[in-house]
Amino acid sequence: MVKVGVTTKRGETAKAEALKKDSRHSAANVDAAIERFMESRESYIHALETTVAALKRELDLHERSQSDIKHSLDELIAMQRLGNAISTATGAVAVFASLQDLTRQVVPVEESMIFETEASKAHAEPFVQECSDRLLKGTQHLLEEGILDWVIEQKKTTVVPDLDASVGDLGERNYVVVPLVLRNESIGVYVIRTEKIRRSFSDHELMLLGILANEAAVAIENLRNIERLQKANEELKQSQAQMLQTAKLASLGELAGGIAHEINNPLQILLGHVALLSQGRDVQQRVAIIRDQVQRIAQITHQLVSFSRSVPQELEHEMVNVNWAVNEMIALVDYQFKNRAIEFNLRFSDSIPPLESNKNYLQQAFLNILINAKDAMPNGGVMTITTECRGDRVFLEFADTGSGIKKEVIQKIFEPFFTTKEPGKGTGLGLPITRGIIRKFGGDITVQSQEGQGTKFTIILPMRIIHRSDSGVNL
Repeated sequence: MVKVGVTTKRGETAKAEALKKDSRHSAANVDAAIERFMESRESYIHALETTVAALKRELDLHERSQSDIKHSLDELIAMQRLGNAISTATGAVAVFASLQDLTRQVVPVEESMIFETEASKAHAEPFVQECSDRLLKGTQHLLEEGILDWVIEQKKTTVVPDLDASVGDLGERNYVVVPLVLRNESIGVYVIRTEKIRRSFSDHELMLLGILANEAAVAIENLRNIERLQKANEELKQSQAQMLQTAKLASLGELAGGIAHEINNPLQILLGHVALLSQGRDVQQRVAIIRDQVQRIAQITHQLVSFSRSVPQELEHEMVNVNWAVNEMIALVDYQFKNRAIEFNLRFSDSIPPLESNKNYLQQAFLNILINAKDAMPNGGVMTITTECRGDRVFLEFADTGSGIKKEVIQKIFEPFFTTKEPGKGTGLGLPITRGIIRKFGGDITVQSQEGQGTKFTIILPMRIIHRSDSGVNL
């Protein structure tokens, strides 16, 4: 019995030892698991921190890229604004104002000015008059020191300290001297006085100022071209007005004999009736006759003075009754036509409204055609003049029964200085001037001719208002 109890006790002891051993082994496993977990957690946190840092760097890079893109877009918009300002600028002040406004978007500007440079000039010439004495004096100093010449020669923007700035000024003052380059040639400099310190200028800012200055150089060249074109246009207007006036005087010279006769006849009648009036015979009748003859002379001289007045360089528009305008020219040539046994056949329409045109110019065109018709009918004939409306246009036809125009030359009659008349009897300018006048009023002129039977010129004028801004002669 004792033996059995001892055996049982030993078994229980062994079992307890085994449980203790298993417990220690389990604790060791738990500790190992916890240690592995902690190591994994630290690795995870480190990896997470690394990932977050990478994402932050990428986000910062993206934000900087977006900022750079936005800044570049702002610069592009600024360049576009300058281009638009230049393309629509109508003068030097507008160009400079646009340049100065955009410059302030690049650097702070106290004052600035474009100076055009010429080798023959010893003084800096401002682009516009509104330039301060301080900036003018400072730029002159830069010129005398050779800095402007260096910038122009090197075509390189430079920053120069303003040594004349007073001691009391806060901070430093600098001049930024930017060359104006056009087709690889410097035509001037853009001088900017600024409080921006010299070392803080970036290459990018200097590049932008150079771009702005070069755009301004293009604008200046455009303005110069416009000025040259305007001057050439004024000279052309003056030349054309002189040419038209010469043609008018030549026409009057050709008509001088007939005009003198038209005035001499009523003068002779006046003298005769004045002599009879002095004798007291038929006073009332004589007075009426004298009044009629004086009115006739006055009408002739009025038409002559009105037609021969100087041609203005700017075309003045007025309401013109074309039938009256033609009749007044007929009065001037009536004697010459009668002397050539040429009859007038007038077919005027009463429904033609007054046209906005210029009577003096139109009458010159009518007179040129009438003189050519007279010369084409040396042995007499008929001059038929027809006026009528067709739709929104007025047609004036001048048909003669003269010698006609040869087929081989009819295409040349509107060319300047071409004439079929004998030397010394024609300038070759009458018909070209006539066509120029008609086209000036938005119309046209055509010709039909058959040799030996006559010629018909047709003038077509639109019934519309001519824009007053289009006022040059431009024949």
